[in-house]
Amino acid sequence: MHLAASDTNSAATGGRPPRRDALRWILAVSIGEATGFAIAAGVAIVTIVAGIEDPARLALVIGAGALEGTALAIGQYRGMRVNRPVAWRWITATAAAAAFAWILGMLPSTLGLDLGSPAMLVVVSIGAILLLVSIPLAQWLVLARPRTLRWVPANAGAWLVSILWTFAPSPFIDERSPVALVAALYVAAGVLMAVTFAALTAPVALRLFFPARPGPAAGPVPGA
Repeated sequence: MHLAASDTNSAATGGRPPRRDALRWILAVSIGEATGFAIAAGVAIVTIVAGIEDPARLALVIGAGALEGTALAIGQYRGMRVNRPVAWRWITATAAAAAFAWILGMLPSTLGLDLGSPAMLVVVSIGAILLLVSIPLAQWLVLARPRTLRWVPANAGAWLVSILWTFAPSPFIDERSPVALVAALYVAAGVLMAVTFAALTAPVALRLFFPARPGPAAGPVPGA
């Protein structure tokens, strides 16, 4: 009854239920990121199974990372209702930033860095920060409007939490595990990561990409 009353009041004032807007964002972004991560993870697994070595392996995974960014950007764009950025700029910036993030993520293993060194731990920590802010920072530059800087820390924090899901399969697999099991576990982890990321970014997305709701408590139009 409460939900029905809320929907009726929203319709009467010309607004939309906040829950509906949030679900729109979460669904679109989850599908986009889950699809993109499945592509990237699939390519990474294939390069290992096929014994592809660097630099070809690195190039393939970076390209797959760009595809992940493209899928994420499309999902985010479809989830927005107002104040949309220019589509091709949003998608291009996100794809490039995602490729850069994959480069950073693969550097320690590719270069065989000694993570036990204190100096190297500092370098890796800086790289981790750059990895987390790379996509939201590139997207913020595309937004190019006032009061949107909040997008960067909100997304970086969401990535920090959601990316933890990608470590979940590790205790259950080793070099003897069937490829199908490895792929299934990482796809599941990718879906959980995508849903977590979408849910955590929904509050800031509602402020920036959805109409202000009418009523005495409504604030200024997002992005104004």
